[in-house]
Amino acid sequence: MDEMTTAELNQYLETIAKLIEATAKDQTEAAKIVRDSQVKA
Repeated sequence: MDEMTTAELNQYLETIAKLIEATAKDQTEAAKIVRDSQVKA
């Protein structure tokens, strides 16, 4: 698997942040979205 550059990682995180802002109604819901999105090993 190729490694991500810092710029690519920052863009990825910004995209995630925008999606959460558009979806979550409050901080609790935002945290739930992130936790539910974690990759399970």
